[in-house]
Amino acid sequence: MEEEYYLRDLTVNDWEKFNEMEKEIFPEEPIREESFRNGLSSLRALSMVMIHKETKEFIGYYRIGIYGNLGHIYRIGVHPNYRRKGYGSILLEKSMFQLEKAGCNKFFLYVKEDNEAAINLYRKFHYDIETKSWQFIIPYKKLPQEPRGRCRHIEWGEIQLMTLRFNLNPHQIQQYFTRENQHVMIYENMGQQLGFCRFDPTFPGAMPFIIKDPEYVLDFVSILKSYITNPEFDSVKITFDGQENLVNKLVKEKFKINYNLLRMNRSVKIEDK
Repeated sequence: MEEEYYLRDLTVNDWEKFNEMEKEIFPEEPIREESFRNGLSSLRALSMVMIHKETKEFIGYYRIGIYGNLGHIYRIGVHPNYRRKGYGSILLEKSMFQLEKAGCNKFFLYVKEDNEAAINLYRKFHYDIETKSWQFIIPYKKLPQEPRGRCRHIEWGEIQLMTLRFNLNPHQIQQYFTRENQHVMIYENMGQQLGFCRFDPTFPGAMPFIIKDPEYVLDFVSILKSYITNPEFDSVKITFDGQENLVNKLVKEKFKINYNLLRMNRSVKIEDK
């Protein structure tokens, strides 16, 4: 199969062809052009496309991020015309190889809970489920007009403190600062630091999204909404790991679950090398 394809970096000039493929792979939520371009500008992220040697068609792609010794596989996608031919396994292997070369000894990714084919692929490569994750859609009309508290951008010198307060990877927070048009935010109320998120107004949404007291979730989101300038949007997406008390709060308030996700991890073992 290696003779049938080659891999190269995605570039901004690939947008139109990439977009055609992306709509076939992820018809429910393809990447927007602005997010695509921003992703290519990140210093410790990499996006690779697999191309058929003869037809020059895009077969698939992967996007990865490097957070110190932790590697994040953002997305792996294979065009429907090329599925069930082993390309998904090849892309996963190549992405992990690059992460390991960059010094990562642990990898993680997110997958929809009902995507059995993808879950089986990741299990084949020794990924285990770490925790459940969720993405909720929060319509503008359900947000308070006068939210409590305030949001502010985190300063570089606060990274270590945020790491301890919200149990985050410091290298991951550092990478958020390298992406254009993204905000690394903290939510404060009554002198307490209650929330953290990376907010992308082009998505628009927050991931990771952490709130210590679910009572203030809509206040936090309402303030984030003020950073969105695109009039096409009428809702905000928040994606988070665990926090079942937050899930219960949002379900009780009848907010829509967009995705039920699983976070899966894999460590590099001696026998893998």
